[in-house]
Amino acid sequence: MNLEQLRKDIFPSELILKLYKDIPDTQYEEKIKLVNNYIDEVRDSYDEDVLKIKKHNQIAFCYWMAEQYPQAIQHFEMVVENMEPEDYPPLYFLALNLLIRGNRILSNYEVAERWAELAWKNHNFAHAISNLNILNDYTDLITDSETILDKKYYPLIQSIIDEYGFPEELEDPIETIRSMHQRHKFWSNKLSKTVITFRKSTQEEYTEKLEQYVKSCEIEWFQNLARETLVKLKSK
Repeated sequence: MNLEQLRKDIFPSELILKLYKDIPDTQYEEKIKLVNNYIDEVRDSYDEDVLKIKKHNQIAFCYWMAEQYPQAIQHFEMVVENMEPEDYPPLYFLALNLLIRGNRILSNYEVAERWAELAWKNHNFAHAISNLNILNDYTDLITDSETILDKKYYPLIQSIIDEYGFPEELEDPIETIRSMHQRHKFWSNKLSKTVITFRKSTQEEYTEKLEQYVKSCEIEWFQNLARETLVKLKSK
């Protein structure tokens, strides 16, 4: 497989806007037609196995946004089954995440558990936050299915705490996962809003907002990211 092609965004921004902004989610058949037409247009420019994965992934999201979960699951399965986790981890593990969530929504708990097992088996290929997102959906799964979190997941939870510098401690593992997930979402969104809102303002104002962020942020990884931006700003 041509991994360079697989890791490339092959769908133009105009098409993505049509799919997820211009066309209502309920009109998923129209969206899928656009996806298939585009794939046919570029068929000579990409490897067939790459196009297969890209097509199924995009169609899966069209169904997902319309809450057509059985159909979405079928296409996300094609994505996972035609890849190795190391080929393109962000795509692979997002598909796994939604396979866990979608099957949980449909009360297919045993199927969801099998996909969670696959994610666990290959977790070393995933980014820490991809693992956190999967763990967060997994807590919903075990809550709905009235099962318990296997202790084999504890080292993974601790590794995420250590890598990102979360303030959480591994006591109640489910509450720890949920707390980290919410905290990460909050501070990630806050940094994004700070950058979008103030990067085109004066350097002094942008610097001040980033310094405030560093002082208040509870996650070490985001503190360091903001500090790196401050160093670049002050070196200009």
